[in-house]
Amino acid sequence: MRETFRSGLTLFGLVIRSAPLLAAAEFSAAIIIAVAVPLQTYGLGLVVDGIAAGDGVLRGMVVLAGAIIAYFGCRILSSAVQSAMEDRVEGSLNRELLAITTGIPGLEHHERPDVADRLAVIREESRYLKYGATTLASALAVAAGSVTVLALLVVVHPLFILLPLLGTVRVLCAGRAGRLRLRAMEATADRHRMIDMLTEIAKSPRHGLEVRTFRLGDFITERLALLHSQRDEPRWAAAKRAAGIDVIGRIVSALGYGGAIGFVVWLSTQGTVGPSEIVMVVLLVPQVDRAAAELSNSSNELTWALGTVANFRWLRDYARSHAPTGELSPAPARLETGIRFSDVTFSYPGAQRASLESVDLFLPAGSTVAFVGDNGAGKSTLVKLLARFYDPSRGTIEVDGQDLRQIDPESWRRAMSAGFQDFVKFEFETKEAIGIGDLPRLDDRAAIEHAVVRADAEGVVEHLPSGLDTQIGSRFSGGVELSGGQWQRVALARSFMRNDPVLLLLDEPTAAIDPESESALFERFAAASATTAANTGGITVLVSHRFSTVRMADLIVVVEDGGIAEAGSHEELMAANGHYAEMFELQARSYR
Repeated sequence: MRETFRSGLTLFGLVIRSAPLLAAAEFSAAIIIAVAVPLQTYGLGLVVDGIAAGDGVLRGMVVLAGAIIAYFGCRILSSAVQSAMEDRVEGSLNRELLAITTGIPGLEHHERPDVADRLAVIREESRYLKYGATTLASALAVAAGSVTVLALLVVVHPLFILLPLLGTVRVLCAGRAGRLRLRAMEATADRHRMIDMLTEIAKSPRHGLEVRTFRLGDFITERLALLHSQRDEPRWAAAKRAAGIDVIGRIVSALGYGGAIGFVVWLSTQGTVGPSEIVMVVLLVPQVDRAAAELSNSSNELTWALGTVANFRWLRDYARSHAPTGELSPAPARLETGIRFSDVTFSYPGAQRASLESVDLFLPAGSTVAFVGDNGAGKSTLVKLLARFYDPSRGTIEVDGQDLRQIDPESWRRAMSAGFQDFVKFEFETKEAIGIGDLPRLDDRAAIEHAVVRADAEGVVEHLPSGLDTQIGSRFSGGVELSGGQWQRVALARSFMRNDPVLLLLDEPTAAIDPESESALFERFAAASATTAANTGGITVLVSHRFSTVRMADLIVVVEDGGIAEAGSHEELMAANGHYAEMFELQARSYR
């Protein structure tokens, strides 16, 4: 109950923050509408009394007319503000969800199944959570209307105070039904995520080549049918149980309300109630039933909405618990000594074995460092730890002698830049797709052009119809699709937007570029690294499988089975005649 109350307050707070004036108008209109309906019945009763007593109907007509005017006036107001309020709530919720998920410093939440399932439920239902504002208004309206109806009925006979008990039965049944549906949804969230993934594969042009080459159409269709069955059958079973519970509530309510009408008819035969009381009870009892039905529907919808809000609150609490704590230092503007790994061990969430084990490594300030090794050796993991997407499971990473965990993550990210093999294809105008690499200079065309030169991407821009002003990507009208290598050069230019970062991470940044172009590009990397080293003592870290290009690095680190097998310059490692020399010669022979 406490958690439900807290979720209710969270939803109410979200609605008020999103659209305070619209929410106030909607809530007020809903309450007035709910109260106006029984007041119309009360006014009609006064009219009947006036006719029976022969003393006029003016008082009853005033009440009746006032209630009707208030009802229709507030209906117009509600219809005018409701959709605008819901859109505001939806936009605010989406922004808050984005702020929460992107505000978590690391990537662990993307790889934990329990977090992924919660996120799937939130994503599936958050688009409908905007209606939670209307549901809150309905709940308030039902409560206000029920109190008004009950007050009028109790005037007729005190026993009518028991009628809310019948409504409570129906509401409890509806709440139970809603919880059954929500639990079924949460229990099948993993299947729903898989359905989304396969649907995206089936409809995305990016996956079309492999889907058709390997004739995966029937396979995906059959897998989707199985997943739909595994997702929908538990949900359908829960829906049937929920419907049965709801029917029980409806039957109990119907019997009770029928008995109430029979009771007032019996009272009339005893002469204890007059015509107006009979009219009021006959008209108000169905309103009690309707209020119970609305409250049960609102309860059902509110149970679902509050369940979604509970997941939202869990995600918010998770983000807070994973936020940096204590006094944090800003990132250094200049590296004096370098970055040191001391006995660093790291395991990904849920992994059976460590990806890195007892790593000791020193990256000198101002150096260009290359990580080489087989796939899965741990190279990218080292890069992720340097970017502080994760913290070591054991050991420390020190920046000029200070533990990286004591440096503010946002400040550290602002002081670094990166280019990744799995880059994002931002389908913006070209200048924006590059400029977002340094948001404060998003509109600095000279800086963007300089980044293009550093990334050797002039050829890409020159071939675009409107140069940097060209919309790239095929999803939008007039958009120009790029090749894999062209997209990668745009991503590289983005990584070069920041001038003189203290750490530049390039994780397989040229995987889609031919070896000859890569060699020329790395010469530019070397020149840029030298400038950065002189200005900030910055370190450039490069991950590549092409040994002919990494030989220019000051320090080459050979990563093998989660540890450091060798480290030194190209000449030193070749002279050592170890694993690096073997891999270098093997690759050189393959190119020859």
